[in-house]
Amino acid sequence: MNLILYDWVSITSKIHSTQNFMELLGLQDMTWELLKGGNGYRDRLYWGGISILYNGREDMGVFLDMSGQGCRSFESFGTGDFEVLFDEIRENPDVMNLTRLDIAFDDHEGLLDVDLLRDDTEDKNFVSKFRQCAFTWSYDNQTDIRGLTIEHGSMSSEIFLRIYDKAAERGFSDGRHWVRVELQLRRDRAFAFLEAPGTIGQRFCGVLRNYLRYIQDPGGDSDRRRWPTTAYWDRLLDGAAPIRLYEKPGAEYNLMNLEDFVYKQAGGAVATLLQIVGDEKFRKGLQQRGTQLNPKYKVLLDQYGRNQDEH
Repeated sequence: MNLILYDWVSITSKIHSTQNFMELLGLQDMTWELLKGGNGYRDRLYWGGISILYNGREDMGVFLDMSGQGCRSFESFGTGDFEVLFDEIRENPDVMNLTRLDIAFDDHEGLLDVDLLRDDTEDKNFVSKFRQCAFTWSYDNQTDIRGLTIEHGSMSSEIFLRIYDKAAERGFSDGRHWVRVELQLRRDRAFAFLEAPGTIGQRFCGVLRNYLRYIQDPGGDSDRRRWPTTAYWDRLLDGAAPIRLYEKPGAEYNLMNLEDFVYKQAGGAVATLLQIVGDEKFRKGLQQRGTQLNPKYKVLLDQYGRNQDEH
């Protein structure tokens, strides 16, 4: 199933405290870690990909910054209600700002072919309001999977578009199709997206249609702006527009995060210890580790029905 999700949310407020933001998210009972600040703030509270920065200049207020991981944590362990956050901004426009909003459309049904997009982008078979376009490649030494990213615009501008092979980025080699089309909006463009009419899918498609269109040469016409849209770009817009409500990706996406951490980040250590002590001693060590499961792992166990040790 294709879906749209919020994948980054940044908000500044001059009327909220750190505690106010925790309660607004429904995460006041979590154990927040005190870290060094950033972006002009001296201090930061951090949990699950969510940062609340404070102790900046008097006019800076408090800064809530939720990465993609943070948005998933908010959905799984907080209220998960983004509209409540956005309503706070709408009701307090003079003292609150939406500084960044990322909206991602995940194609799981084969609407887009990244290789075809690469070829058309290289051949400049598109019309765009973006001033620049670039390719980047990611390479995973463990899986030998290369992932392509096509970027339109600048990350420092108020609107930036990224299209990439999410399955390759995640290291999946089972043939699954997962292409992400990601809009990064800042400041006025971010708020304008929230205020635009229509469903979230219609708003997403409206931005795409306005800023970028992949085209095909009909022959005999030198004006590229009159060239017809490619069938795959029409399929993308037709596939995204009917989505009426924001779709929570739920535990499935969090399981992907867990797999990514275990296999990619801790995989070397796990594989080495397994070879040294063997399967039985390794499992026994896990059972006797003396620490409680993080709540997010308990949710995954409940979701997938595994009979695993929870201590």
